[in-house]
Amino acid sequence: MTYSIQQLAQLAGVSPRTLRYYDQIGLLPAQRNAVNGYREYPAAAVDRLQLIRYFQTFGFQLAQIQDLLAQSPAEQTAALVDQRDRLQAQRTHLTALLNTLDRTLAARHGGPQMTDSEKFAAFKHQTLAENEQQFGEEARHRYGQETVTTSQQKFAALSEADYQVMQDTEAALIAQLKIVTTSQDLDSSAAHDVYRLHRQWLCFTWNNYTPARHRGLAQLYLADDRFARYYNQRVGLPNATATLAAIIDRYAV
Repeated sequence: MTYSIQQLAQLAGVSPRTLRYYDQIGLLPAQRNAVNGYREYPAAAVDRLQLIRYFQTFGFQLAQIQDLLAQSPAEQTAALVDQRDRLQAQRTHLTALLNTLDRTLAARHGGPQMTDSEKFAAFKHQTLAENEQQFGEEARHRYGQETVTTSQQKFAALSEADYQVMQDTEAALIAQLKIVTTSQDLDSSAAHDVYRLHRQWLCFTWNNYTPARHRGLAQLYLADDRFARYYNQRVGLPNATATLAAIIDRYAV
């Protein structure tokens, strides 16, 4: 079936002006009716617009979408599968949060009381969902699906006591890292503490810690702006991540 610009705009829930713009920038080229010169869109254009709408929903900019649409069908499918995994993780988190909230409300009205571990399960799911959204793709690329899944399962199975210790460990790590980032004394006791605390924090989710893997993670911190922003923002200093990587490189032997 061939659609006019008005028909496709109505079908897709966008304005004709948007479709004209997509045509102008080559994102969604239109055909021209041989008789009147009006824009027309064949079935292939409908499929392409569906992909555009999907990727827009996932937060991609138009330039990124153009790059994706220039890739092979297999690469486009992989991108959609990745987004589906992210949505699945978000849905799992929201379901867990709703279940926990419902049980909390029920307990407040005299219903069955929750265990301490159950009270905090949703927050662990939230952490997993956030990590999956930010770092899931990169982690799978570097370490493989099995390693990532095992790490997620280990984190999800933490008792409330262990979960709290993990949070306290990271808080202590950030405090010591701020000291070393300010002083730049990598031989200090604070630098030793940073390495020890970071290793301890990793082992809450890592099954097979090795110094080599630790150093590899430090290189990822330097190479990936997302990790750099995380530690720089937590510490409040622009070179915190670089300092952490230098400490790991020195002591993970």
